[in-house]
Amino acid sequence: MSKKMTLVVGINPDKYEIDDHRLRKPVWHQKHENGQLVGSGLFQELDQLKVGNKELTYFQPNNISILLSISKKQLELSKEFFATQFINNHNELSYINYSGDKKKFIGEKSKAICDYIELVETSIVFAYTSIEAFANISIHDNYKYTYKNKSKGIEEIYDKEAIERWITLKDKISIILPEIYKVMKPTQKKWWSDFIRLENYRHNIIHQKTIDSTDFYKKYFNEDIFRICSTAEIVIQYFYDETAKQNRTHIMWPWLKKVKSEFPIAFDFDEMKAEVIGNLYEGIKKKGV
Repeated sequence: MSKKMTLVVGINPDKYEIDDHRLRKPVWHQKHENGQLVGSGLFQELDQLKVGNKELTYFQPNNISILLSISKKQLELSKEFFATQFINNHNELSYINYSGDKKKFIGEKSKAICDYIELVETSIVFAYTSIEAFANISIHDNYKYTYKNKSKGIEEIYDKEAIERWITLKDKISIILPEIYKVMKPTQKKWWSDFIRLENYRHNIIHQKTIDSTDFYKKYFNEDIFRICSTAEIVIQYFYDETAKQNRTHIMWPWLKKVKSEFPIAFDFDEMKAEVIGNLYEGIKKKGV
């Protein structure tokens, strides 16, 4: 039986402070007697790795949060770069109006173009991947998706592995996740068209059919690209908001800075299973999984 370690980081969520939005949430363990809360503790999962001959202990990162963080950092950099390099009134863009070395001038602008494309494409790819990761962790192991294939005249049944591999992210977000979380389909939301564009941009990057074509880069120079790159958190927030109405959450959901996130709850708190060393915040709990 493998062992995992968790650190006691509080009694209840009211006074919990988030150290880093990229980490997994603590689990709020509760003990009830006669319908009353009589025991409570926040347990945050730890992991360990070896670096050389040293052992490092750390709170477990949330992979979706890491993906979101990369995308958002590149988005902020791309906004700043766009403002300073391309729309700054003091920055000349046309070589025709430039009186100096035109080859050097065009070379510098070409470098700026490439630097900007790198920033935007990194943001796009990681934004899309964060949504994909969010969708896949939402699908539980026993879930089955049934699709009536009219052209073949058959009914196709997909398990979790098949869904992750064969069902498009668009269908996961518009069909499967609403069914799992029992919420309305988001296809009528204002952000849906931005999500579709994000998906198209990501596919253009990953599945380039004509490597010599660079026309799709030009779309990055419309300022709505920044709104499109921001779509990932909006998509995830939609499912947060809708499930919060049902008092539900998911243990692997990331922190969102603009949303009061719910804590995952476990109804198995037992103070005898937690070895508290010194004060409460030094308590280490080992559990079998």
